[in-house]
Parts: sequence; C-alpha cells; structure tokens
Amino acid sequence: MQAVKLLLRRMETMKKLTVIILLLIVSKVDAQLTQTIRGTVLDKNLLTPLIGANVLIMSSNPLMGAVTDENGNFKLEKVPIGRVDIKASYLGYKEEVLTDIVVNSGKEVVLQIVLEENVVQQTEVVVTADKDKLKPINDLAVVSATTLRVNETNRYAGSRQDPARVAANVAGVAGGGDLRNDIIVRGNTPMGILWRLEGIEIPNPNHFAVTGTTGGAFSILNNNLLANTDFFTGAFPAEYGNKTAAVFDVRMRSGNNEKREHTLQAGLNGMEFTTEGPLMKEKGGSYLVSYRFLSFRAIRALGISVGLNGIPQFQDLSFKINLPVSSRNTLSIWAIGGTSSITVKESEEDTAEWGGNSVTDNDFRSSMYASGITLTTKLSPKTVGKLIFSATGSGSKVYNEEYYKNQTHQLDEEFRSSEHQQLLQYTLTHKFNPRHLLKVGVTGRLISNNIYQKQYETRDSSYRIGLDEKNSSSLVQSYVHWQYRPSSKLDVNTGVYYQLFTFNNTYAVEPRLGLLYHMSSDKKLSFGAGLHSQTLPLLYYAYKFRDTSGGYRQTNRNLDLTRSAHFVAGYQQMIKTTMRFKVEAYYQYLYDVPVSAVSRLGHYSTVNIGGDFSFETEDSTVNRGKGENYGVELTFERFFNNSYYFLTTLSLFDSKFQGGDGVWRNTAFDLGHVFNVLAGKEFKIGKDNRKSFSADIKLTHMGGRRIIPVDVEQSILHNEERKDFKRAFEEKAADYFRCDIKLAYNSNLKKATHQFFIAADNVFNTQNELMREWDNDKKKVKVIYQIGIFPYVGYRVNF
Repeated sequence: MQAVKLLLRRMETMKKLTVIILLLIVSKVDAQLTQTIRGTVLDKNLLTPLIGANVLIMSSNPLMGAVTDENGNFKLEKVPIGRVDIKASYLGYKEEVLTDIVVNSGKEVVLQIVLEENVVQQTEVVVTADKDKLKPINDLAVVSATTLRVNETNRYAGSRQDPARVAANVAGVAGGGDLRNDIIVRGNTPMGILWRLEGIEIPNPNHFAVTGTTGGAFSILNNNLLANTDFFTGAFPAEYGNKTAAVFDVRMRSGNNEKREHTLQAGLNGMEFTTEGPLMKEKGGSYLVSYRFLSFRAIRALGISVGLNGIPQFQDLSFKINLPVSSRNTLSIWAIGGTSSITVKESEEDTAEWGGNSVTDNDFRSSMYASGITLTTKLSPKTVGKLIFSATGSGSKVYNEEYYKNQTHQLDEEFRSSEHQQLLQYTLTHKFNPRHLLKVGVTGRLISNNIYQKQYETRDSSYRIGLDEKNSSSLVQSYVHWQYRPSSKLDVNTGVYYQLFTFNNTYAVEPRLGLLYHMSSDKKLSFGAGLHSQTLPLLYYAYKFRDTSGGYRQTNRNLDLTRSAHFVAGYQQMIKTTMRFKVEAYYQYLYDVPVSAVSRLGHYSTVNIGGDFSFETEDSTVNRGKGENYGVELTFERFFNNSYYFLTTLSLFDSKFQGGDGVWRNTAFDLGHVFNVLAGKEFKIGKDNRKSFSADIKLTHMGGRRIIPVDVEQSILHNEERKDFKRAFEEKAADYFRCDIKLAYNSNLKKATHQFFIAADNVFNTQNELMREWDNDKKKVKVIYQIGIFPYVGYRVNF
C-alpha cells in the first residue's frame, strides 16, 4: 500500500513537471522570432558614408529606427521576421525606400543604402521616394537600365537561380532557349554583351562556354553571393565600352562582418555551400566563400532528358574578402572560377540504332576564372579614387572522333583555346557640388592567346589546321563622364569613350549623351544616344584559310571594329507607389560590320553568330556590312506588396542586316516579338510569420529563330546536307512557348530558415524547335526539338 502511495506521489510530481515543461515549450514557441537589420548609408556617387542619416522601418508599431554613426553604419535589432519596407533619409538628400526586404530567422539582413544628393538645398527636403527598382545603381545611366534584385533571382519561375536567365525577363531581351542562357538584346548577336564584375570586364562567366561566345548552359556567377545588379540594353554611359548590345554590370556583396552565417543547398542537380563572417573584426573586415558542384546524373537516372546524350557536370568557387585598411582606404580581394565537362559516347550504342554509317563521340571541356584586388581611397570629402588589378582567363577544349560500323575510327576535330588577361584600371570620381560630377577612368589590358584547331576535310580526305596562333596584344580604354544637373527636374549626362586595340591598331572615339527629365515625382522622360563599337574574338582575326597554292593565309587579320549608333527615348510612370509603367522606343544603326566579300556567301555577317556551341568564320571578310534594329518595349509591373506581384513585358522589334552582296535580309535573331508574364503569390501559414508557402509562374511566347533552309534537291543530288543560301533567314522556326512554375515552402526556426522547393520548366512539355537538319538516310529534313518538361527540386537552409 505504501508503495502505491509513493507511486501516486511520483506520478503527481511527473504530471506537474510535464505541465511546466509544456508551458515552457509553448511559451518558447509562441515567442516572436526576430532578426537584426543593419548596414551602411552612403552617398550614391562617391559611396562615402553619410553620418547621422535616419533609417526607419515603415509601418512598424511601435516605430523602429536608427541613426548612422561616424562610419555610416546603422543597426535595427529585434525586428520581427516577415517582410518590411525601409526608408532612409538625410538632410539635403532624396529619401530612398527599399521595398520587400525579407527578414528571416536564419540570416541577418545587411544592406547598403545609397542616397542621391538633392540639387536644391533647403532646410528640410521632402521628396516622394522612388521605388529602388526604378533607378539603376549607376546614377549616370538614364535610359535602357534595369536593376536586377537578388531576391528576384531566387523567386522567379524558370530562372534556375541563373542571373542571365533572370535578365531574359527584361523588356527587349530574349533568352537563348532551353539549353543555353544567351542574352539576345533587341535583335543583336549575344556576342554584343559586356560582362563586368566588380567594375572590370571579365570573360564569359558561364559553364560550357565556347570561345568567342557570351552564353553557356549555366552561370558561374552564384546568385547567393551577388548584390543588386545593373543591366543595360542600349545607349549605356561612357564608362562601358567594346560592346554594341548590352552591359551586365555585376557586383558581389560583402560578407557579414559581425556574425558567422552559412547556407547549404542540395537538390537533384547538385550541392552548394556558402559561408561568411567577420575577418579582423576590430576593423570591420569580412569574408564570403561559396563552392558548388552540379551534375545531372540524378536527373538522367529518373529518365528526364537534359537535351544531350552525355551527363554534364560542373563546379565553381567564388569568394570575396573585404578589409577596411584605414579610415580612408578599403581593400577588396575577390575571385570566381569554374570548370565544366561533358562526354558523349554514341559509339557505345547498338550500331542498329546509329541511324547512319557512322556516329561521333564528343568530349567538351571549358573553364573560366576572374580575380582582382581593389583599393578604394577617399582622397578628400568630395573625391574618391579606385585602383584595380585583375587577372582573368578562359579556355575550352573539343575533341571529336568519328566511329564507323566497320569498327574503324578517326579524329574528326580537335580544338583548344586559352586566353589570359592582366588588367590595371584607375577611376577617379569628383563631386564639385550637387550639380556637377566628373568621373574619369583609364584601363590597360594585356592579352595572351593560344588557339589551335585541326579539322578533317571530307572533300579531299585531309586535315586542315585553321588555327595555330600564339600571340600577345593589348587593349587600352579610357573615358570621361560629366553629369550636370541644372535643376531638380533635369539630369544631363555627357561623356566620351576611347579605345585602342593594338593587335591590328584599330581604335574608336565615341561620344555619349543621356537626358532625364522629371516631369513630376512619379513621371519621367528620358533620352539617350551614343556611338558604340567592339572588337571580334581573336579567333576570327587569327583563322587561317587555304589559298590556291595549298598554303594558309590570315585574310581577316586587319578587320576594323564593328560600330553602331544608338538612339533611345523612354517614358515611365509610377502608379499608386506599387506599380510602374514604362515604354521605350529605340533605333540602332550598325556599320563596318564584317561580311563576306565572296558573292555566293552574301548571307554571311557577324551579326548572325554567337548563339550556339560553335563558331563560324569565312574567308576574306571585309567591313562593308550594315544593320539596323528598331522597336518598342512595354513594361507593366506590380512590385511585391500585400503578398503578391506580377511583371508583364512586351517587345516588338525588327532586325535587318546587309551582307556583302548588298542585299538586306532578316538577321538570325529577328524574332519579331517577345512576351513575358510573371506572377507570384505568398501565403502565410499561422499568425507569427514563421512559415509560408509561395507559388510562382512564368509564361513566355516569342517568335522563332530565323534559319537557313536546307536545299532538298541539292542535298539528294550530293548525298549530303546542302543549304539554300539564297533564301537565308527567309524562314523561321515555329514560335516558342513555355510555361514554368515554382512552388516553395519556407519555415523559420529560432536560428535557421529552411526552404523546400519544387520547380518545373516547360511544365506543359511543349515541343519547341531547336534546329533543322538533313536526314541523309530518309532523304528529308528532320526537326530537332529542345528539351521537354524539366523538373528539379531542392532544399536550402540558412543558419
């Protein structure tokens, strides 16, 4: 009996302890999760700290705010998780509002807020703040400029967390299709894209990049390491040069300089790990490192096609170290690099499935790196200098072998290319007063190349060595940019860009102009004009062609620059602070374009190349070609607000070129139209903002690529594919349509944020045309399609 009483007492005690524990757990779960928001407030032109700026969380109750210290730093602690809008203000400057800032439990929010000095100085400045997306980060750009925000790279359906694919949502831009992330701007060749990182030009930053192109299969640039980025589609300012189409000006963010944080991501296509934290904490230094390994082996194992017979795999590494050396000097050390490879062994398949007498085994590899050391010095309160030393490089290798049913094989093509550059750049920015700003810069670049190509010629059963070049050259670039703001309503940007290419001593002097008129606080008119030119990739100059005596000659070595003139006019309007409407019209005239001097190759022009996993060059090209692109672009956007957003862009354009025969034709990239609709909705789960579910969708409809049709009669007659060059680019592939979706679930715990997502590109499995080729066995033209539905899932945790 005593034992029973003792047992009952213990049970009563356990019951009380259980109740206490449950109460503690409930109180802990019900406790509001919070996070820290901090950062710096800087002058937009000089990027120098503003002391005493006010930073407020809008609509917070009670009001949460902070004031910047002597280094321009602010800190807002115990901010409830969710989404917030932040307003920064400073006497004599325009207010700035940052919208849709995601606050989660696993990672601090570190911001860099830049304020623009007001022309009219008053005791109190009251300005209706612009949405941060309306203005580019570079204040000297006034037309055809869009800021791509980091959260959009993660949010938008179909982006695959690839900055280049996010850019395809911008008006005037078309993507490269399912297999490539080329950026086709206003009918221009993708070769006209300038990639910049941390202020300097870099090689093509994509995996599976072919020498001479600017796209690939997937970006080496890791979106988890990027800051907000400017993307220009025409008439860009004087500091950008040697390209005729567009500029992708990418910046890496700095790591958290107070707290160590990590991100781990895993999915069907690979793994990624990112870590950041303080370095020399007493000086405010930081580090940021990320490594990714991606392979489509798991996707192929599920029976999902990736458009290739082989299994592509790639890896990349990125880092940035930020060290404030003194109150006047900041040192930044950064680098990105990646390798990629794919091997296709068609010879291992059953010969009955070959579809011909032979097949080709392919081995393709590419690599790229870019690194730099940047020293930023505050020379005076109104003058900032920046010195950059950079080393970059890229390379690709192709090895193809032809295998025959009689069990023999031979080399079909061997290609090797490597390029290395050393760059020294200095820029000086001086603000005389709020009305006048001067920015000058000079860049010297040493370029070394090693290119080799050996290719089998079936016509005479011999090998042709088209490339065997080792050389060094240099590119000198400089610019002067002056911004004049005569009133608070008008911004005038003028400048001159200069470059000299020592390989063949070609040069350019290019004036630039940009005007921005503020009709009111929510309406703007803009105009831009300028000359722009670019060199060709070295292999086009160095390629050797056989002459009648059997020797080789470099007939294209002295080609001049390709040149163009841009004219852009635009209007944009804010609607109820959460929506914007924008329209731009443009005309671009290209001249001195390399075209073939041979009459039968009148269709050949360099405006049509650069969008494939290969390059195309012809003998005896001359700078006689012309081209023109014109069109109109419409953007209607609702920024993320009240848990949803949408973006609609429509581009209508025409793209023509004149070849060496004087005939005007459609360009290969004359798609005619591009129409995008993106939308997304976030659903809160529970009342404490800890969990959420989001759904995003993207619809794309655009015209098909122009093609050179197959000459059926001649192909049958010669028992091999023959093109009908007289009808080049008259026909086009069928219109392209794709629907992408993405579903994501987010959960905030006390010290970590978890996300699970599932996505599907081309969810309706639409058969979009990739190319047409001649089927010599069936004696007819067959259509090769792009990949069908492409699902991928992943898990990410920030802690």
